[in-house]
Amino acid sequence: MSLELPSAPSLRPSVHRPARRKRRGLIALSCLFGISALVLLGALALSVIGRPRLDALVPAIGPPGQELSLSGAHFGAARGESFVDADGLTPVSSAYLEWSDARIRLKLPASFDSGLVRVVTRKGRSNPKIFMNEAKLPKPIQGGATGVSGGPRIDALSPDEGTLGSLVAVSGSGFGESRGDSRLLFSWTSDTEGGVHPEDRQSPSTIAIPESDAGYAFWSDSLIRARIPDGAISGPVLVRTARGDSKGAFLRVFPSGGSKRLSSRISYSLAQSVSVTHCRVSSPAELYLWAPLPADSDSQRLVRVLGQEPPPVVGDYQGTALYRFAELANGQERTMRQSFLVQVSAVEATIDPGRQGSATRDPPALMAAYSAPDPLVPSDAAAVQALANKILRGDRGDWKAACLVWDWLLAKLAWTERGARDKPLDALADRRADSYSYSIIAAALLRAAGLPARPVAGYLVDQNLKAVRHYWDEVYLYGLGWIALDPVLGSGAEPGGMRAPWDDRSRYLGGIDDRHIAFSRGFSRLAPLIPSGRRVAKERRWSFQSFYEEASSGLLAYSSYWGDVEVTGAY
Repeated sequence: MSLELPSAPSLRPSVHRPARRKRRGLIALSCLFGISALVLLGALALSVIGRPRLDALVPAIGPPGQELSLSGAHFGAARGESFVDADGLTPVSSAYLEWSDARIRLKLPASFDSGLVRVVTRKGRSNPKIFMNEAKLPKPIQGGATGVSGGPRIDALSPDEGTLGSLVAVSGSGFGESRGDSRLLFSWTSDTEGGVHPEDRQSPSTIAIPESDAGYAFWSDSLIRARIPDGAISGPVLVRTARGDSKGAFLRVFPSGGSKRLSSRISYSLAQSVSVTHCRVSSPAELYLWAPLPADSDSQRLVRVLGQEPPPVVGDYQGTALYRFAELANGQERTMRQSFLVQVSAVEATIDPGRQGSATRDPPALMAAYSAPDPLVPSDAAAVQALANKILRGDRGDWKAACLVWDWLLAKLAWTERGARDKPLDALADRRADSYSYSIIAAALLRAAGLPARPVAGYLVDQNLKAVRHYWDEVYLYGLGWIALDPVLGSGAEPGGMRAPWDDRSRYLGGIDDRHIAFSRGFSRLAPLIPSGRRVAKERRWSFQSFYEEASSGLLAYSSYWGDVEVTGAY
């Protein structure tokens, strides 16, 4: 039996032709929409690229009506409808004396007080710079600046300007014979373009010198010598002691070799707990827990402690909160809980290697500390030294060397979630490393290249608030501060299945997004409280500290469980 198919014309009846024309029309319309979308995206990209950038204000302090010079890029060849925003005030047209693509001169409004200055064009708003009205600057007052007898008082700064990392001497009285918990506070602004807290623009806040940066060179009752910390801006400097705050003295701070820009900011609420069970004791027993705290820096601020139970013995010691469980009994269970609110900003650096600052005469102590090997970073290992020599080709101690190390890591060191050997040097030999070893290897190569560098431990958070342990790096450039690098995300990896927030992975060379929460920057050697006690170290956690637990001899055995940090909210 055979089946005869109809001829070809009978398979294409004329009644279907209008449907075909309709499909063609839809295809043409789709193409038109696609072209329009591409044009729109191109326009948006050009808009971002052409956004104005403000590099400097001269002078940074002056009287009302002061003539001001602004330097930067993408201001436009002529002013047109562009303008300068002086903390919400707009100068009249006659106030503008000069306008070019890289320079603006104008007279400030007579009513303008201290505040943030920006350039606004049709391409967007520039980053801000702060201007201080000298009429509003605080002046030292004889007899104590705080109104408290014997409180701190600043008489002079020497010099009264400097770049990040340079040394400044603060003379006065009432500082205290030793520093203790006292601090020197520098001006810092939380303003970020597109930030979620516009009320923060009203006045600068302050930033302290991180303990990990060894920024204090000398402290006495009448003299302090300290380094200008990462993130400091021009503005008042004050001394804070148990007897109060001094009045401020103005310090002009200028970057060298580039600039750093904070952009978006996310506030995270974090919680973490530790459970101690199955205690077995022979005599009065106690256990100390050294619980990591979120790190405080210019781009990550520990806003406040939401809760700590039980109250810690020491609230902050080298980046940890110290908890004590005393009078433990057989079979007893104890729990520690702590929670925090942290604000994290994305930060990106623009680096000009030709203008990179030099600290050959008086380098900060941190440069030597983070250039040398330590128990965490084996930068003196023969394999590391030989590889660094091969990578660098003579370029050492500058940003170009960091870029060469970055290129080698992405080309030659494969990232793997599992299966890598535990020791970073073994992983280097295999050319396969997980995130932990990747960051240690990167820091070791950078130090071998003559750059102060440190690994960073913390968490990477996705849009659903899932958090995975993560590790990245920072390089210190004198005059510019700590510069972030995440070679793991730069390589295209997705730790824990998380996609990098920045599609352009090259941005992780010199920048970090607002989904990184740091707990530890470099190795921290804690001082034991019990000389004869037993200490427990924990590797590959969210802090690079020498140990986490310390037990007295009376505590024969116990079990502990350190829960990972949880992100309980974000806004």
